[in-house]
Amino acid sequence: MHDPAAETGPEDGPLGDRENASAAGASGSTDTAGHRATAGLTVGGRVVVRYRLEEGSDAGATDFVGELVARNDDFIIVDARVGGAGQGGASGQATERVKLIRADVIAAKDVPPPASQPGRAHERVSADELEKLMSRGWQPTERKGLGDWVLRSASGFTGRANSVLVVGDPSLPLDKAIDYAEAWYAGHEAPALFQLHGPTGFEVAEQPVGHALLERGYAVGGGRPDWTRVLVLTALSAQVPPLTTESVPVNADAALSPEWLMAYAAQRSVVPGTTEAVLTGSEGQLFLSVRDEASKKVVGIARMAIHPGWAGIFGLWVHPDHRRHSIASTIVSAIGMVARENNMPAIYLQVSGDNADGIAFWNGLGFRTHHEYTYLAKPEA
Repeated sequence: MHDPAAETGPEDGPLGDRENASAAGASGSTDTAGHRATAGLTVGGRVVVRYRLEEGSDAGATDFVGELVARNDDFIIVDARVGGAGQGGASGQATERVKLIRADVIAAKDVPPPASQPGRAHERVSADELEKLMSRGWQPTERKGLGDWVLRSASGFTGRANSVLVVGDPSLPLDKAIDYAEAWYAGHEAPALFQLHGPTGFEVAEQPVGHALLERGYAVGGGRPDWTRVLVLTALSAQVPPLTTESVPVNADAALSPEWLMAYAAQRSVVPGTTEAVLTGSEGQLFLSVRDEASKKVVGIARMAIHPGWAGIFGLWVHPDHRRHSIASTIVSAIGMVARENNMPAIYLQVSGDNADGIAFWNGLGFRTHHEYTYLAKPEA
């Protein structure tokens, strides 16, 4: 998986700090307890870090909560929330970039996105935060930071892995940010594709980025009906119907098997090498499958992305000859069980807005629309 901390360029704000950190060359071992505690943190994810303060400080340690921006042998860089409500609180707080010596970290772990609105676990996270979380569940083979935007490329395999995730501030004037993205994709011999999100039924032209892209000749959906409106559905894992004694057996494997991949390729085009990299490139994932009792062939699959507090569902598919036998709902029940047993109270997934049967299926299992997104591309692309 490509590490965003390895990117360079003036638009990657934290990396000047990262490079200065390397040049400074913090002394000491790179195998301290602090190094081990921070080794598994997800760059681009939300983390909590307990940090040892200098001798003579009023307290022996303090906590920093925020986005892990970069990491090298000596330091980590965190955009930490600060303000009267306490670090890591409401999204309206200020952010301070801090550079922490890894050897002085006492403890650290990935944590779920911050709550920014009332509701249950799957409802209180903002669309921006959920989009960032979902992007880590479907990693491209190459990515580039442009302020808060993320430029993603994966040899054309899926829109999610080959588009600009438009979230937050690109750190450049809007026209220049779009110019930069177009040039980056041109350098990858690919058309620029932008993923733009908003509340249910949002108007693309009413958003500054959407308006600017439409003015440049981009079209909503880029000529593809399945890209015009994509629903992000969420639910509590506790609401997902449980497995029963009548449920067919479901296998869950941390490794991607050739049989699972062949079943996946039966439903969509794949790019050899790239598809495997995307499917296995997240911070954690499980590959679920159901076999036909008679033939022993895989007839149902899904991929489960694993995050702190969240599970993601990707690629749910059942062979046409085995549909209407509750295989799909059984796989979802298995994902719900794994999520409940591993402290993941919330589940997300994406479904095309033109897939009426799919939406009805997910609604029947308790999933509801959190927000929507669309892709914008030039029709000739």
